[in-house]
Amino acid sequence: MITPWLFDIFNYPWSTDAAKFDTEATQDLYDWHLDSWELAERAGFEGVFFSEHHYTPYALSPSPNLLIAAIAQRTQRLKLGVMANIVPMHNPRRLAEEFAMLDYLTHGRLEIGLGRGVDEREFAREGIPLRETRPRFQEGLRLIEEALSKPVFTHSGEYAKFEETSLWPQPRQSMSERSPIWITALSPETIDWCAQQGYRISTAFQPTPQLRAVHDRYRAAAQKAGHAAGPETVMVLRNVFVAETDEEARAIAEPALNHMFGLYKESVVWKDIENTVPEGYNTEFYQSFFRPFAGSGPVDWQTLVDLGIFIVGSPSTVRDTLLKQAHEIGSSNLLMWGSFGTLTKEQTFNSYELIGREVIPALREETIA
Repeated sequence: MITPWLFDIFNYPWSTDAAKFDTEATQDLYDWHLDSWELAERAGFEGVFFSEHHYTPYALSPSPNLLIAAIAQRTQRLKLGVMANIVPMHNPRRLAEEFAMLDYLTHGRLEIGLGRGVDEREFAREGIPLRETRPRFQEGLRLIEEALSKPVFTHSGEYAKFEETSLWPQPRQSMSERSPIWITALSPETIDWCAQQGYRISTAFQPTPQLRAVHDRYRAAAQKAGHAAGPETVMVLRNVFVAETDEEARAIAEPALNHMFGLYKESVVWKDIENTVPEGYNTEFYQSFFRPFAGSGPVDWQTLVDLGIFIVGSPSTVRDTLLKQAHEIGSSNLLMWGSFGTLTKEQTFNSYELIGREVIPALREETIA
């Protein structure tokens, strides 16, 4: 079975001038996105993952665990998580406490997703050197697992120390009882580390053939380390939009994606990817990763369609493309970023309804070897 998941950042779709921030329009945006996640449950999505970004119109979810708490009260079946909570940005003890609370507020539907982060400007505003993000992430993850696994835990690390301490509340499920943590993994170093530690991985914005190689590498390293790994332990993020015809879908999605990637480039992509990859990041990998999104103009629509990053069209086009990619990549978890940029409520709802009626049933019937 291919498991269909929904991803939502919800970009700010209007002027990027902070002095012109529209509070009334933003209230409506929050309201209809909450409604859209209820629709996602009715449409048959397995769950919804949110995202964490700060200080940018690229995302209106600086505290995404609040979104989990809110939508948990309006749904019954959806699994809920963040892909990903950026560990170096937080006190990991606070994240562990929030996960424990959310375990109750979701009635056990919480999916834990964590990441190191890649947004240099966000870390700079927090005064966190990029060279520290990996050790902060790995130590913070260890602390979170300790706190969620034991009634009484201790921790001694470079960035945090705890004598005998307990969480109140303790989680409904310990780490040994729940599904493994999802890690947003992009660079080869993180892929290898996740495989060796036994974490599930989620990847994004990479060409289909490249992702097959990434997942083969991950599975081989995991199996060598004695961990189970297969299509069910990897997830792929794709921008997905459906309308009645291919032509209508592109006419709606192309300007919306151009707006979204304009925000993405301003927020995330380094200005000179050929010469200014920050210390602490794999230069060769991130130059290749960001190159399709670099430059001063709009993203090249056809290039990103050809790479498999955009999946836009009629229900049959999107269904067939998703099925083909799932087999080519070897992933049984598809994370669909279905509302982005300037898409309206009506356009988003229509796409989700079409996906629910004509795409999700076919995905759930398919088996990935």
